[in-house]
Amino acid sequence: MYGKHAVLAAIDNKNRNIEKIYCLEKTFLELKNKLSNLHIEIVSSDFFDKKIGTGQTHQGILALVHSVFLNNINEMDFTSNIDRLVILDQITDPQNIGAIIRSAAAFGITKLILPADNTPEENAAIAKAASGSLELVQIAKVTNIKTTIETLKRKDFWIAGLDLKGKDDLSNLSEFNKIVIIIGSEGKGMRRLTTESCDFLIKIPISNKVESLNASNAASIIFHALSIL
Repeated sequence: MYGKHAVLAAIDNKNRNIEKIYCLEKTFLELKNKLSNLHIEIVSSDFFDKKIGTGQTHQGILALVHSVFLNNINEMDFTSNIDRLVILDQITDPQNIGAIIRSAAAFGITKLILPADNTPEENAAIAKAASGSLELVQIAKVTNIKTTIETLKRKDFWIAGLDLKGKDDLSNLSEFNKIVIIIGSEGKGMRRLTTESCDFLIKIPISNKVESLNASNAASIIFHALSIL
């Protein structure tokens, strides 16, 4: 991952294993008090161009890290009586995933689930878009979304899917203590089996002059409405 926000947040995350950090000299001098006890290598700007490509806003710092994505939702913390969880059903754009993670963290949502297939592994683009929030949200990749939903229902979660044909009112969901929000891929939306597993299908009211919202924008609206801050 690269960029000051992402790397410094990773350093503060006790669950994050950082192998090595590469810095421009000026960046190291600026941040050296926060980089103590870490394996640091001073490099030139050419290093970043070769490593991540030209034109990327790396801010003179890059870290080699181990992923914090979980492989099982049982590793998540479900002890809270009031809980919100997000499932992204085959959203593939790292920028969108990162932006949704950032919005989730902003509104107190600390758990997010991705399908193991057809979604990217943790990567620099997700971390950059999340702007440090990747370290604030528990993220698990699961092999079967439908089975995961059934498990969450047994944990007393209600399941609400975002659907253009939805009839349920978003404002009514705040009365439930435990809610799962499912956001499908742009264009196709949720898959059929995912849709059939929902207790509610919700639609965000927007102008009839606009067909739909970007997935990350829609997520921000829903998260704000269900905020548990």
